[in-house]
Amino acid sequence: ECLMNEPNKILVVVSISFSLFFALFALELFSDMQQGPYFVDTSLIKSRYEPLHAVDVSIGQMEADVQKGMARFDDSLSKLMDSLANGNRKDGELLELLNMESNVARHKMLDSVRIIADMKIREAYGYLDRDIAGYCKRYGVEVLFGTASNTIVYGSGEKSDLTPGLLRYMGGMVD
Repeated sequence: ECLMNEPNKILVVVSISFSLFFALFALELFSDMQQGPYFVDTSLIKSRYEPLHAVDVSIGQMEADVQKGMARFDDSLSKLMDSLANGNRKDGELLELLNMESNVARHKMLDSVRIIADMKIREAYGYLDRDIAGYCKRYGVEVLFGTASNTIVYGSGEKSDLTPGLLRYMGGMVD
């Protein structure tokens, strides 16, 4: 024979239900407390990310090549200018023109390296952004901050993006 009567059984079920409800509520509250904000050491990520390292090496090599080329160019130009320096007025005009052209050539060399370096850097940062987004999506990270001035390196979800509200507050235009 059962020792519990019907009202006691109901009371036990209700108390267990309440206990279970509050345990689940506490667990949910605890899990919310464990989420974010998340940070990454931006300088460490940048220094150990292979595509950025490869770009640094490539840019260093391009700069070294340009320096070698400019040294050869300067040497040849110097010899040519020395041979023209003792000449007549016409040679002096040619010397001035040669000097201007050499400055233009230097700027073109440096600009071409800068343009190529910018393209490679943008491409590598595109890979970094893609990989960070993939990591954040995989592990459910809504917002990821970087240690460089607390910049946001990844953000997803409309609830996380406060940009429209901030723009309204500052009087900016919102599309």
